[in-house]
Amino acid sequence: MRLIALTDDQLRAGGGLKWGRAPGDVLPADIAELDFAVAPPIRAALSASVDRSALGYPDYEAGAPVRLAELFAERTRRSGGWRPQARAVEICAQITQALCCVILAFTRSGDEVLVHSPTYPPFLEAIRSLGRRPLLLPVGNVGDDAVKAAWAGAERARRLRLILLCQPHNPTGHVFDLATLEALADLAEHRDAVVFTDEIHAEIVYDGTQCPSIASVRGAAARTVLFTSAAKSFNIAGLRCAVGHFGSDELHARFRTLPWHLRSGASALGIAATIAAWESCGSWLDQLREQLSVNRIRLADFMSTFEQVRFTPPAATYLAWIDLRGAGLDFNACDVLLKAGKIALQPGSVFGASLDGFVRLNFGTSEARLEKLLQRFGKALDSGYGKG
Repeated sequence: MRLIALTDDQLRAGGGLKWGRAPGDVLPADIAELDFAVAPPIRAALSASVDRSALGYPDYEAGAPVRLAELFAERTRRSGGWRPQARAVEICAQITQALCCVILAFTRSGDEVLVHSPTYPPFLEAIRSLGRRPLLLPVGNVGDDAVKAAWAGAERARRLRLILLCQPHNPTGHVFDLATLEALADLAEHRDAVVFTDEIHAEIVYDGTQCPSIASVRGAAARTVLFTSAAKSFNIAGLRCAVGHFGSDELHARFRTLPWHLRSGASALGIAATIAAWESCGSWLDQLREQLSVNRIRLADFMSTFEQVRFTPPAATYLAWIDLRGAGLDFNACDVLLKAGKIALQPGSVFGASLDGFVRLNFGTSEARLEKLLQRFGKALDSGYGKG
């Protein structure tokens, strides 16, 4: 089983969000999709489902969904350091859908949701569109000065009902240490808040970094809802399948009071692909991690050559959070990079107010394509375009 980088033509022909909407002369590195072919066991599982015409509604109480719940529990026990129960697992279409359901089930209009800043855009949209108020906490660990300053505000919040965690963090690639998770657990216990943790990137971690789950922390386990997916690690986001675990029967029961059609929707193909990924694609994932590690080092070396660029290599994910505020740009950084460099990155402004000078770059691609991206990045910064 080999990790295969797709060509530009193959990626554009696929019609995905990342490559499908990029003009022909632009290299996209904005959307969190990988530029690699899906692993053979996943393709085989999908072909087998189509050959059997197994494309009906999944029976969530039997068959493949039950196997998926068992597989999640087995996989987590081996690698996560805690012991989830398969009976406490719920399968949804995607993690943001599950978050919306958790917001509806465990909070009321006007309640506060603690979330780290910068914030994954769909999280902010979910909080605000459902009538709740985001309470922003800077990304970092409890010993960081900026976090200490903001922590007091979180402790004084009158209507804090939900703590939203992204571990590892998107867009910065930060991994919260155990002390920070314990502090969040204490806060949740003190305020009787539910914890929702998105761990979709937890299988992409570098340099032996430990990535603990708050679901394993004493005091938080019984109040934690954890959701993950094979979507990012195995490049199958379009198949729509997310797996969640509830730390108590009470949490699970309250979640299930919502209409089934609101909280379900994982497809038969998504379930089959996730089972194949978690059962049979370990060596493919190892190769992906090796390639991403090489790319991460190259990216860090390149960014270090620019005095006006601030960049901390991510501890996890294949996303780079780059600070261009020192580049002296009069225009939006992404606009400059697009017009002068013909590369599409995600603007910092979508992750929160006052983040215009930041960009997010997806380095989940081949070494050759990454080199092209970096050459164009450097060319754009050196061009003088967008500078007063």
